[in-house]
Amino acid sequence: MLESVMKGPNTALWQGCPARYAAGIFGDKWCFLILRDALLHGKRSYSDFLNSPEGISTNILADRLSRLETARMLDRQVDPRKASRVCYFPTRKARDLLPALIGMMVWSTQYDEHTEAPESFAKAFKADPSGTIAWYEADIDRVDSEILSQS
Repeated sequence: MLESVMKGPNTALWQGCPARYAAGIFGDKWCFLILRDALLHGKRSYSDFLNSPEGISTNILADRLSRLETARMLDRQVDPRKASRVCYFPTRKARDLLPALIGMMVWSTQYDEHTEAPESFAKAFKADPSGTIAWYEADIDRVDSEILSQS
């Protein structure tokens, strides 16, 4: 499965080392930002991701969503609110990334002098990492249940 996510002649070399495995799944900037949007910002549809401020192109977005689905980070389902649309729900595998994702973002707030994160974000995580993760987990559940309850 990992081979289909990472393309190239030496794909097998990406297995075994935890850092290589992680880099192969979300080391691409667009995969990382899609996961951020799904996990932290409640985005679920193609248009939600397309409208993120970073300005991803349609072909790159389609490719990265497919990669994340293949890697079992996102679960693609028909949107019960509109059958012509699909939603991408973060899987448990993606949700287990929350502590690392938020940790990297908190680290960035310390070193990025142009950070857009509110000061309260890093403070909240540093003061109560488990509580912060639990809050995001609950928010993911809320967003998903709002969408899925329409079926």
